[in-house]
Amino acid sequence: METTQRAATLLAIDEINAAGGVLGRAIEPVAYDPQSTPNLYKELAVKLCDEDRVRVVFGCHMSSTRKAVLPVIEARDALLFYPTLYEGFEYSRHCIYTGAAPNQNSVQLVDFLTKHYGKRVFLVGSNYVYPYESNRTISDLFLQLGGQVLDEMYVPLNLKTEDVSKIIRHIRAAQPDVIYSTIVGDGIIPFYTAFKEAGFDAATMPIASQSTSEADVIRMRPDVAEGHITAAPFFASLDTPRARAFVSAYQQRYGLEMLPTAPAEAAYFQVYLYAAALQRAGGDGLEQLLPALYDVEYDAPQGAVKIDRLTNHTHLWPRVARVNPQGGYDIVYDPSLRVAPDPFMREYRPDLTQTFPHRVQV
Repeated sequence: METTQRAATLLAIDEINAAGGVLGRAIEPVAYDPQSTPNLYKELAVKLCDEDRVRVVFGCHMSSTRKAVLPVIEARDALLFYPTLYEGFEYSRHCIYTGAAPNQNSVQLVDFLTKHYGKRVFLVGSNYVYPYESNRTISDLFLQLGGQVLDEMYVPLNLKTEDVSKIIRHIRAAQPDVIYSTIVGDGIIPFYTAFKEAGFDAATMPIASQSTSEADVIRMRPDVAEGHITAAPFFASLDTPRARAFVSAYQQRYGLEMLPTAPAEAAYFQVYLYAAALQRAGGDGLEQLLPALYDVEYDAPQGAVKIDRLTNHTHLWPRVARVNPQGGYDIVYDPSLRVAPDPFMREYRPDLTQTFPHRVQV
């Protein structure tokens, strides 16, 4: 996943430079590989700011890496562009959040799942901050709709065979209508494969996962991926001229087997937002760049996007998609409406007078 985001970032930089750059100068990327490790992310953020004199950073995927980097960015009065969907409930003046907040994916996903599959959900996630917080939001949304959380469990990031077997046993015991997974990284494919081999049917009991994308599905057998569901502002199958042009440019550069994901699309358009703001501001200091960012809009592959000045999050276009027999995503819900960010879910607070079912955490 991080590879696709890096690829999309460099593609945007090359396109902008080929068109003349910004204010007559080329954007020069200074890139390091943090190896998906929060401590190394922090060390390299210090190196970028202190040694390379960088004032704007594009990067981070997992929330644990963003949280490792942000104190460095804030202390040095720099700016981080963060291109990944995340759990919400955060604000930093020094961070521009271009991935989806929960009201731009979780709300639409839960609405679709409860209407088409049922209201009994099983929650499973990797053991770090995003799954805990995302599962809390998903639980509240299901409960508000009269649903039930049957079980909630967390597994190591380095998923082992015995961890996968434990998940399958819990699913078989719970018999939910839907599984909501926040398993990330290399554990995704073993989990989906074990789910299929256990005899579960995605047509009646799908895995819904916002941490699973084209980058993961392309590595699965089609029969393993088929029928499972996700929500995102962008899919490589989005059939609009702007989306097709982006996918074509991405594949021409990186190969036909590479499909841009929603986090990759966010990594791509945030560079264009930065370039437009820099053109307007004339400099990349925070006091110059932020006001300009709030005034620009960009025709991204998903649709026109802009930054919300109150939250530093992005106005996005939520969609829900299901994996088809060929291993591609069919968009099954697309209201074609841009949704303003609500990272603190102010419009979706649970009814505290409701009697919630008991939640089991394993």
